[in-house]
Parts: sequence; C-alpha cells; structure tokens
Amino acid sequence: MRGRKPSMLFAGDASEWLLPMPVTLVAVMLVFSLWRRILPRQRRLRRSVAAVVVVAFVLTSTPAIINIGVKALEGTPQTVAEQLDALGFPPDSGADALNAQAVLTVREGKAGRKALAEGGQADPSLQAAGAGLMKAGLNGHGAGEPTTGTASAKPPRVRGVIVPSSGAAAPNGPQARLDQGGYMRLRAGIETWRRTGGLLVLMGGLGEQPEYSLAADMRRLAIGLGVPPEAIRTVRSSWTTFQDISGAARLIREEGGQDDSRQAVILVTSALHMQRSLAVAHQAGLDPIPVRSDYRQLASPTWAAWFPNNGAPWNARAMLHELIGVWYYRLRGRA
Repeated sequence: MRGRKPSMLFAGDASEWLLPMPVTLVAVMLVFSLWRRILPRQRRLRRSVAAVVVVAFVLTSTPAIINIGVKALEGTPQTVAEQLDALGFPPDSGADALNAQAVLTVREGKAGRKALAEGGQADPSLQAAGAGLMKAGLNGHGAGEPTTGTASAKPPRVRGVIVPSSGAAAPNGPQARLDQGGYMRLRAGIETWRRTGGLLVLMGGLGEQPEYSLAADMRRLAIGLGVPPEAIRTVRSSWTTFQDISGAARLIREEGGQDDSRQAVILVTSALHMQRSLAVAHQAGLDPIPVRSDYRQLASPTWAAWFPNNGAPWNARAMLHELIGVWYYRLRGRA
C-alpha cells in the first residue's frame, strides 16, 4: 500500500490539486482580475480585501500555525495506557480477570457493587486474580508494559466509562457510520474499560431507527472485541455532544446505588473534543476523569509545515468547530 509523502509542499499528493481549495484560489484570482478591469479606481479597497484573503488563507492552510491552536486545545500527548497508569489502574492481564470483575459488578447490581467495593467474597478466585493484578501493577511488573505513573497511586472506584461517538448519517442506507475519530474513541474506551471495570456507556444517534444508531454500531463492535453485553449501556437518540453526555449522565444516575456518589466516571473522547465534552459534563452534574485519545497535533513540525498545504484546512475546521462549539454551548447555558 502506498502512503502519502509527508514532505510534499502545498499538497499531500498530486490529487489534492483538484480539491476545492486550489480551485477556489483560481476563482478568487479571476474575480480580482475582473474587478481590476471593471473598476480600476478601487485600488485601495481591492488591496485591503486581497490582504484579508491572503491572511485568512495562510492562517487556515499552514499546518504549523494551525498546530498552535490544536496543541492549546489538546494539551500534552499521552497514550491511553500512560494516562491510566498515572491514575493507578492495574494493567490488563490478558486473562480477562478485570472484564469478569466488571461483568460481576453489573450482574450483581447495587449489592454486587457494594460487595466488590468493600472487598467482599462474591467470587474468591476473581478477587485473588484482581489482587494479583493490582500487586503487579503497583510493582511495575506483569503483562504488558510497566506502568509509567505513580507506583503508589490508588485507583478510583469507577462507576462507568462514557464514550461519545463521532460519525455521520449514511447517505445510502439506514445505518449511521462511525468515522475514524469514532473508531479511535471506541478503541480507547474499551482499553480503558478493560482496566477499570464498571459500565461501558456508548452514546450516539443519527440512524433512521435506534437499532441503526452510532451507539448500536459501537455496541456491536465492542461485543465483537470481547466486552460482555451485560456491561454495556447505550444512548441511541442523541445528535449532539450535549445530548450524548446529558443522556449518559441520566443513565449513570439511574444505574447507580446510594454509594455511587463516591465512585468516579471516566470520560473517553478525542483530545480535541475533550474541552467541550468536559464543559458539558460539568453542566450535566458529572465531574469525570478525562482520558484523551487520537491526538491531531504535530509532535515535531518540519520546515514543510510552515508552508500552506491543501490538507491543512481539515485540522483547521476541526479546531474551529470545537472552539465555536464551546462558545455556543456557553451562550446557551449548556457548558
């Protein structure tokens, strides 16, 4: 499979010259040419408008400039494993002991959650496996890579891991479709749930019927990746981030017991989407622990990143979407 040439100037590959941005630039130049011929005396106004166009083009099409805003929204990149290590969660054993603990928690209901939280003997073999995993995680040994967080950190008790979707309605069928960001969020959510237990709450609508929603598709994928159906809850009628997280907050409160106010909720979403999601979660009465996935920022921009590139506006669009979304929600009292 051939990859894209990262050092190519102005475009990721030759096909991008046929995309809307270069075509639009040609159209803009034709407009200015006609303007000059028809109204030659409006030289000062024409120069002012041209300066605005050039500045806007440079700001929205230069990867290194866009990267400044993206980094401000995303923060310092960390893998999901590094974030969970820092919180003190034991590593995934590969033997699904933590998955079994999460299923037992769900099946036993409020009594089971309380028993597990207090170290009860609901399943001695499971409890021993969990204790072994905790010891291995705290000592920096065991399956997988050693932990990079604080070795003495005590992990919080987790009620649920909530994962907003990212996708769109299908143009040629009833089933809504996850995009790349949606798959990355789901993967990070499952990785988190394997180490924390609790509920896995998947949110997203956009389908013609609930069974065709993004959340339903995420649920099928999660089951295929080994998450038991008993551990999964879905919010299938939401269309926005606000509806996603508000629905998840209601669901978690309905599922919770009297002692669940002392348990944590983990919010897993794209790093660029996290600030808006946290603001909505706080408005919905949650104080979640953020776990970020799929960072967009450039770790070390090369000299080529300081030249306009036809692919850069995609990141600019995503960054502006999040900034406008936060401001809009604040104006509407939703964040």
